[in-house]
Amino acid sequence: MMGNGSACLKYLGDLLMAMKSFYHPSNTGRFQESLSDFFSERKAHPLWWFQPRGSYRLTEQNITDFVNCIKDYVFISIFNKEHGQKAIEACKYLSMLRPELIVPPVIEKLFSSIENITEPHRFTAIVDCLTYLARQLVRQTSSYSEGQAYVLPLLMSVLPGIDLNDPKKIYTTLKFLNTVLSLITCVDCSSAVQIRDDLTEIEKQVCLSTKSFENFISTFLDRVFQMIEHLSSDMFDTTVITDEVNIDYRDIELLLESILRNITGQCSSKIYWFVQEKLTNFLSGAYFSPKVKGFVSAVVRALLHGNPVEALKCVLPKTCESIEKIMNHADTTELFINGKEDLELIWYLTLFSELVRARGDTLLIYKPMIMSIFNRSIHIVHKYSYEILANAARDLLESLSYVYPIEYRLTIENLDEPFIDFLPIRVWGQPVDFDRFQMQYHIPNVDEIDFACE
Repeated sequence: MMGNGSACLKYLGDLLMAMKSFYHPSNTGRFQESLSDFFSERKAHPLWWFQPRGSYRLTEQNITDFVNCIKDYVFISIFNKEHGQKAIEACKYLSMLRPELIVPPVIEKLFSSIENITEPHRFTAIVDCLTYLARQLVRQTSSYSEGQAYVLPLLMSVLPGIDLNDPKKIYTTLKFLNTVLSLITCVDCSSAVQIRDDLTEIEKQVCLSTKSFENFISTFLDRVFQMIEHLSSDMFDTTVITDEVNIDYRDIELLLESILRNITGQCSSKIYWFVQEKLTNFLSGAYFSPKVKGFVSAVVRALLHGNPVEALKCVLPKTCESIEKIMNHADTTELFINGKEDLELIWYLTLFSELVRARGDTLLIYKPMIMSIFNRSIHIVHKYSYEILANAARDLLESLSYVYPIEYRLTIENLDEPFIDFLPIRVWGQPVDFDRFQMQYHIPNVDEIDFACE
């Protein structure tokens, strides 16, 4: 026990010092698993069956000394290729105790790994570690709030990790972005510096840094668009449509959808309009190979998640018009009898299929347009195109007739200016107040039921 002036912590430090070389990633062997498990031994095997006397309970200084004692060894073990995950978990637990001792060194290691191009695996390991520290990084506490100042620089610095040549790197990078963006709101709070007089110096710095949100989102989307274009133009399997999906790309698709939903669902109106314009311009700019349908679905679902009314207004009429135009000018024999594949038609049918997943009541004004597409397309005999249309019909029925939640935001407060009564950065990483949580659901009305019955 470390309390009451015990020498336990000194002996622990001596033990770790004696074993330090064995923690180095270059020393591999079965022993490293046990050494990594040792960091989280108290977490894995807690003892709750006795109540220590007051004099033996840990003081705040005991906790600080304990974190200082083992943190350097944990940092070394993060880069262990076989058992680094256990060290990362230990790092998370230590950050819960003393974030001010854990988060800054890890951030410093990330910036140094970005500059070191000869050891790319260090970048992946540190970004993975920061993913586990995300909550301690973004939230304000009485002991540590400086982490918020690093959020925007970190988001920008990891974007080069979106590299299709390294599936592990891109997966780790997107996982980090997804975790951080699920904990924060994408709002430019820089005007709060001029409005409020209760801001600390750190809060002023963070508010000013949020001006970079638009730049970050623009750069991120540009990289995503380049990735989609690259996958679509790849000569491998461009003419064969298959339901088999590479698991790496499928994981990336899911992460991308989650990231975009976090952005559009927890951002200010100004940033949403900016994101909507970029996404709609991309969707209407060209058509891509069916291989990237998962990425396209992620983009469309993010738009619908943020503001289905405006998203449908911008995309659905153009999509339906394009489908009608293709079918009007297509060779009827090839399309409806021989089942010839039309990649442009498949592209717009895929968009259509995703757009009818919008909230049921927002689809009602487009009922004639939607029914016209179904009536025209029902005669297509190409297998893959027909499957897309069948999925669209299923999704439309679910949108019209199911009960489902329609609000996922972290806070019920207004995220738009002015920030007189509410400052978004103060809720970053904070738990949801369930007593104030106002869950909203889609409940089908009579018009939606009638639409579904047709």
